[in-house]
Amino acid sequence: MKYHKLLENAKKPKGFWGKKMISSMNEGHYELTGWALDHINFERHYRVLDVGCGGGLTVSRIAERIGNGKVYGIDYSALCIKHSKAQNRKNILCNKVKIVLASVSSLPFEDCSFDVVTAVETYYFWPDKLNDLKEIYRVLKQNGRIMLVFEMLKTPEEPDKWKAVEDKVGIKTVTEEEIREMLAKAGFEDIETHKKDGTTWLCAIGVKK
Repeated sequence: MKYHKLLENAKKPKGFWGKKMISSMNEGHYELTGWALDHINFERHYRVLDVGCGGGLTVSRIAERIGNGKVYGIDYSALCIKHSKAQNRKNILCNKVKIVLASVSSLPFEDCSFDVVTAVETYYFWPDKLNDLKEIYRVLKQNGRIMLVFEMLKTPEEPDKWKAVEDKVGIKTVTEEEIREMLAKAGFEDIETHKKDGTTWLCAIGVKK
């Protein structure tokens, strides 16, 4: 029962179980996120956007990697925004972090605003994946990079590993090939993918030329 209630709040956390889910995401994605962030060399001046920022821990970890840059986090869950602001309170006060209620489908930023856009374990929930990737492409600077991070990759060895989660949450996991294809369709180049042995983790990076 508890597990099912948590899964029901994976897409858009709200209420008591939403709070539990946010805490679970911060803890459960910690190692995955650290592994993925190591694939990007964050310059001190970078402006970074984290899409689907959840409880805000990824935002705070990126903020640690930049100096005089700025990190933005967006989420369409009001509860996530509340928790993310609390997580990043000090950096918000010194204008190093800004948290915004928004959807990936309509990013409230001007063209060519960011050096890097990250999305950790959120791609599954996007309503129109190709157009949402194009929206991220729009807000990236020239030579800016997108980084998509997945825990639940569909692999030939274990195609049904995440089926119970898919059925309960109403999502579809993706293959490495599907991610590469979607990034290319959205206009990204120099696409690279990284996997961690013994897991179904994937970090996919594309460049806006």
